Amino acid sequence: MTKKPFFSIIIPALNEEKYLSLLLSDLSNQTLRDFEVIVVDGKSEDKTVKIAKSFSDKLPSLEVVSSNVRHVCTQRNLGSKKASGKYLIFSDADNRLPEFFLVGIKYKIELLNADLITPWFKPDKANRSNDTIAIGMNLALELQKSLSNPMMLESLIAISKKSFQKVGGFDESVNYAEGREFAESVLRENLNWQIVKDPTYQFSFRRFRKFGILKLMKNTTALGLSNLLGKDYKNKLAQDLYPMIGGNLFKKPKKQKSKFAKTITNLLKKIESF
Repeated sequence: MTKKPFFSIIIPALNEEKYLSLLLSDLSNQTLRDFEVIVVDGKSEDKTVKIAKSFSDKLPSLEVVSSNVRHVCTQRNLGSKKASGKYLIFSDADNRLPEFFLVGIKYKIELLNADLITPWFKPDKANRSNDTIAIGMNLALELQKSLSNPMMLESLIAISKKSFQKVGGFDESVNYAEGREFAESVLRENLNWQIVKDPTYQFSFRRFRKFGILKLMKNTTALGLSNLLGKDYKNKLAQDLYPMIGGNLFKKPKKQKSKFAKTITNLLKKIESF
């Protein structure tokens, strides 16, 4: 019988030819080798699948799965069904990992007897502005963990497979901030959720660079307000603001300002009449 790996690393991907190779290269350099990688592709139109398969001889175990649905939660759940590891690590395709990352996460899991770990992150480009944003976000996520309605950064999550099955996986009806729904499920099941400051991973600020901090804050506020109009409206708004086209979103020119402004204006009018 083949020994099951400790980690199953699940990477949902969609048109991520630019970034996926960097993450897979990081995984191929990990000091801990007790893991498998499952790339769940959402019918990419670029070289994502070809790039993923090119790492088959560099990783301990690699499987590339095709999802008929382009949805990050659906793709994560599909990957979990293929996973054989004791712990699942869900990672966005544009993350970067230091070579000791898996060793560090395994150590923290065993030290803290954690069902779930979310680590602090660093920005992909270090400068005073980015570092300040990263520290602020990390502190905010840690401080609000004790609230009744916490937020979890879903870009990288390590959770035991048993616990993941217990919470029922990711909510596939959610199109934005799925970490909040997942965190609520974790609280309901009273899982041992730990936020750790080490090891850190590198989080892509490409969305900040594309849209700008103020625009992202404006869109996030609009999505938060849209809760008043129900999940269906929030999902529709999320599709308008953050369409599910994966890496292709960041290949388009920086326009769409009028569309974003119009979308948010319409939302505010609906809320005023609510």
